[in-house]
Amino acid sequence: MLKRRSPLAAVLFLVFSIPATALASEDEFRWLESAKDPAALAWVENQRAQAETALKALPQYAEVSKELSTSLTAVPASPSFMVMGRKIVRFQRDAPHPHGVLSVATRGGDGSIGPWRVVLDVDAIGKAEGKPYELQWGSEYACLPPAYDRCLLSLSPGGGDAAELREFDLERGQFVEGGFRTPAAGRVDAVWLNQDQVLIADAQRGRALTLGMWSADVQLWKRGQPLQDAHVIWSASQSDAVVLLGSVGLGSARRGIINDVLDYSYRFKMITVDQEGRLQAVGLPEKLKPFGLLGVTDRHIVVQLAAPALIEGKSYQAEDVLAYDVSSADPDHHVDLVYSPKEGNIVASASFGGIAATRSAVTMVVTNRLRSQIVTARLKAAHWVLRENKAEDPGTTPAIAASDPNGDDLIVSRSGYLMPLQTDLVSPGRAPLRLYSQAPAFDASAFRVEIRTATSADGTAIDYYLLRPKKDAAPGALPILMTGYGGFGFSYTPGYLDPWVGGASFLSWLKRGGGLAVPIIRGGGERGEMWHQAAMREKHQRSYDDFEAVASDLIAKGITSPKHLGVFGSSNGGLLAAAVVVQRPDLFGAAVSDAPVLDMLRYTDMGIGGGMMQEFGDPRDPPMREAILGWSPYQNVKPTVSYPPMLFTVSTEDNRVGPGHARKMTALLEKYHKPVFLLEEPEGGHGVSSSTERPDLMALRLTFLIDTLMPPN
Repeated sequence: MLKRRSPLAAVLFLVFSIPATALASEDEFRWLESAKDPAALAWVENQRAQAETALKALPQYAEVSKELSTSLTAVPASPSFMVMGRKIVRFQRDAPHPHGVLSVATRGGDGSIGPWRVVLDVDAIGKAEGKPYELQWGSEYACLPPAYDRCLLSLSPGGGDAAELREFDLERGQFVEGGFRTPAAGRVDAVWLNQDQVLIADAQRGRALTLGMWSADVQLWKRGQPLQDAHVIWSASQSDAVVLLGSVGLGSARRGIINDVLDYSYRFKMITVDQEGRLQAVGLPEKLKPFGLLGVTDRHIVVQLAAPALIEGKSYQAEDVLAYDVSSADPDHHVDLVYSPKEGNIVASASFGGIAATRSAVTMVVTNRLRSQIVTARLKAAHWVLRENKAEDPGTTPAIAASDPNGDDLIVSRSGYLMPLQTDLVSPGRAPLRLYSQAPAFDASAFRVEIRTATSADGTAIDYYLLRPKKDAAPGALPILMTGYGGFGFSYTPGYLDPWVGGASFLSWLKRGGGLAVPIIRGGGERGEMWHQAAMREKHQRSYDDFEAVASDLIAKGITSPKHLGVFGSSNGGLLAAAVVVQRPDLFGAAVSDAPVLDMLRYTDMGIGGGMMQEFGDPRDPPMREAILGWSPYQNVKPTVSYPPMLFTVSTEDNRVGPGHARKMTALLEKYHKPVFLLEEPEGGHGVSSSTERPDLMALRLTFLIDTLMPPN
């Protein structure tokens, strides 16, 4: 509870009215699930207006808003890079271009990089067409090798997952008139087979869909052909989760890869497609690390096993990295061992730059007790030869940001809580070439990073990062924010003012002497697939036990106290933030839950929740329903319990989890007169909380945390 009567405290306990259109039922707030229902949108607008008025009235708001504006100018969002043959492609957002600018530079024979030229201004396109487009950029499969002149770009109106595909001439910097194009009818994935053929999975209206709301059909689409006439060459089961596409090889040997995510346990099935549309099953086991296809060389599919397997008469262990040669003439030999981790070593998640392939090498980020190093396996005379770099400092993360599967170049980045991002082009036989060096945004010498350990409810050791000022605060007085993820096998990686912590907005927290704690909880992939599986389905409560154990450890050791300890998270992390506050309101002083899933009895009916059942469990199954009821935040709010102030942030255009979860949780807490705010943005999709794109939202969010957790003495 707040001990002072701040402007925040004065408004948090107001009871907001629910429209008369709400119908009493088993779930009286189900009507809020419909993203664009007029009554729901009117309720949302009322919520937003009241939240903005209250938060902008707080003493810290004006200063925090000004600080963020200054930070965005002084420290713009870091660019991302792709390496494509002789081209380097850069995508960067800044205050004048919040939706981003795509630029290209050409490399000389000596590896030097020529001048950058802008080829696409996403804000300008949006202004010209009257739509706030988001460019879904970053796939190594977007452009056709070896020239990489033609690309398939995904533009999302409003930032949701539904996107339109457009063919783009990267050399001329313009969309191709009469080229490949789809409407923004649903989620779309596509790869080039050759300059006149595309492999595509597009969730068009009327198309069969998977549980995850992706197209179940894969089509071979020829230039000049209406998409509806394109031949369906393969169809997934509608009970599968997601269908993703990749590609491997050059010229006539180029093939598409259908990566069928059977469920989020994870199980995968892969099929290659040649340019005649002929299918060939890939002889790999189903149990692979997410998301199955981790990279490609010029002829290999790179995967990592999630369980021991017998392949082509050889035994392999869980966590082994394998290369599957699609061009092998020997039907009994396609698979080779690339890397088998020693005990305690874990290959970081490919989703966060943990593994990538070039023409003749696979490069991995290997961690051991949260210390990272780069390991390269290079193919020499039919054998993969390893080379290990020295381990990085605690809290510093190397990442393979991009690679050229048809060349030998990598883009490698390094950053950490106290280390600004550095991005290098790495080419064999040449010194690394610096592409980007982030300017320091604060005095790192005033802070320290520690790796500490707490003990969970079942005795499991839970490591956690602790970033805090070197100057010790009084016992229990250090304001700390906690965040985490703990799901789907994803691994948390430390970065410098990265999106995990709110980007540039986090500076205002550090400036005021705040700290950060990040528990490495079960459900994530930081200690391998078994760490992930240890908190799936009926065991999901373990994620929350682990997180709560770290919160208790920070309090027990006198580092902080509940009134100074806050929690925030996004997506599955938003679920985490809400769940631990509902379960242990005595541990926390405030919570921000961003783009969350919260009603776990209804999550399968919102967004792409149907594809998540292997992770969370099927609420229609009676024993699983009982287990879910034990931790689902929405079902565990109690009218007689005092909860710390909560803020929910979401976008109307979030069609991944849907805005209904945050809306319903807000309405329920208000019904019981609990302190709660809802800020729903009309745009932004699942990644709504962005300092660059929505600085006003982030200033409000951080003001809420500062006012609640850093009260004046």
